[in-house]
Amino acid sequence: MRRVLDNKIRRACLVDAAFAADHAAQEVLRKAIEEIIATHRRTGVLNDAAYAEMKVHSLRRSGKSARLITQKLAQKGVGAAHIEAALVLEEGEEPREADLAAAQALAKKRGLGPYRRACAAGQAGDREKERKRAVREVSTLARAGFPFDIIREVLGAEAAESVEDESLTA
Repeated sequence: MRRVLDNKIRRACLVDAAFAADHAAQEVLRKAIEEIIATHRRTGVLNDAAYAEMKVHSLRRSGKSARLITQKLAQKGVGAAHIEAALVLEEGEEPREADLAAAQALAKKRGLGPYRRACAAGQAGDREKERKRAVREVSTLARAGFPFDIIREVLGAEAAESVEDESLTA
């Protein structure tokens, strides 16, 4: 919230030269921002822990990995302690199981691996097309921040191993 309000002051300085030169007015606004933030924290409107818990739950349902969730919340300015606590609360005792469930949700959402839509009859894809498809699917999950062992489990070992074999020979 502080960053958003500070950006409003910065943009006002770019638009209005008189305001940009008036450092006292800018300082009054910065003090007002601090008061607003303090008031919101007291009333519970600004609560990083609650925000982190809500976002972790939402991002997990949409198929995001712990790594990606950590990055997104850090970009929003949520502290590492709040992020860690929210992840532990969401994941329970098995963080790997939470990542696996999120990877399966993403695979289902995107139609990857065992969730792939059935192809039309008579389209027995050649080996090169299948390899490219497998590479795309593995890449999709890897970009989402999932470790290779989870990708292998979600997509099926044969697809992931064909991609791994390809990367070793390249």
